Amino acid sequence: MSFSFPQVMGFITGALQFAVAGYALRLNRVFGTARVGWSLFWAFALLALLHLFQSIMSFNSGESLGVEIEVMYSLISLLLLTGMVHIETLLKERLLMEREELRLRTELESEVKKKTAYLTRALEELQSEIDGRKRVEAEVEKTHKELLTASRQAGMVEIAAGV
Repeated sequence: MSFSFPQVMGFITGALQFAVAGYALRLNRVFGTARVGWSLFWAFALLALLHLFQSIMSFNSGESLGVEIEVMYSLISLLLLTGMVHIETLLKERLLMEREELRLRTELESEVKKKTAYLTRALEELQSEIDGRKRVEAEVEKTHKELLTASRQAGMVEIAAGV
């Protein structure tokens, strides 16, 4: 049994459409349904099944779908495949950027923790220095009062000695 060009083109086009559906499934698995969506896979899978069904029907009946339709199906499949490759590239870049942002955020948080620890230590040292100065100031005040008292007593002793 020999195959005509339109029949061969129909099977090639169907295979291309299944490749597009498979690629959509791969994108779903790699990047998740939140980014890609199942509707993409199912739309292409149903398109491929429809085309395959039409090709089988034309093969069994001997009627041709027409080379123009097959070429259009092939071009659409190639364009969809190209578009999905572009989507994959964009999603990969986005994932890389998200990872880089996470890395930078982690570094920034680490740097903030280091600076906070440094400032906390500096604050504790300053508080300790302030407490030390207050103690010294209290001792100076106490010593000054003792000196005044001693000076008064010395002055009284001098007056008493002079009398």
